[in-house]
Amino acid sequence: MSELVMDVWLAREPEEVFTAFGDPFRLRRWYGAPRGGHRIGAAGDVASGEPFRVDMLDAEGTPFAQLGRIVQVTPGEGLELEMAWEGGSLGREETRASIALRPAEGGTRVEVRQGPFSSQESLEAHRAWWDTCLKRLVRVASGEAPPCFEEFWEESRGFVGPLGVAAYTVLAGLREAGAPPEALAQVEETLYTHLPRLPPETAEVLAAVLRSRVKDSAS
Repeated sequence: MSELVMDVWLAREPEEVFTAFGDPFRLRRWYGAPRGGHRIGAAGDVASGEPFRVDMLDAEGTPFAQLGRIVQVTPGEGLELEMAWEGGSLGREETRASIALRPAEGGTRVEVRQGPFSSQESLEAHRAWWDTCLKRLVRVASGEAPPCFEEFWEESRGFVGPLGVAAYTVLAGLREAGAPPEALAQVEETLYTHLPRLPPETAEVLAAVLRSRVKDSAS
């Protein structure tokens, strides 16, 4: 039996870092997707402590899911959760993870502990997964604007397929045209909020129209 321990430092106060946990828009940008993969949806009320599910695709396009439950939250200081996996390469065993936010060196030390693991292979697989998530957290909590274009590209493919890709094209075009970071962040947040609500049939039609207009304007 073994335990995973890793940490990362951010140049922000713990209360500021914690907003990346409590705001669903910001949480979605850094938590869950494996390296090279993307989220395709989530279900369950995380805030209530009820079970939740995050559906994803790995780098090869194979579906898998994280099943979990938040067991304790201390605002500004961290949280604890139970975690298991359905499919994928991260194993089947249930573990308990804690994320602690500690003031350090004028910023915050984010410390992750998870276990127990029955094999070193499973532990190292989770280390790689957390490494990906924490690197995103550093950018998100630091207020990067436009926020994490790499993650938007990965996740938008899972939101509503072609419409997500077309929306990303618009965001990238705005960025290249020199749009203010605040405007880009606002557009991205609007897309994250409303794209998942579209019926699939509507999304397909809008995707075709939007991609056609983007293509026409580029020619």
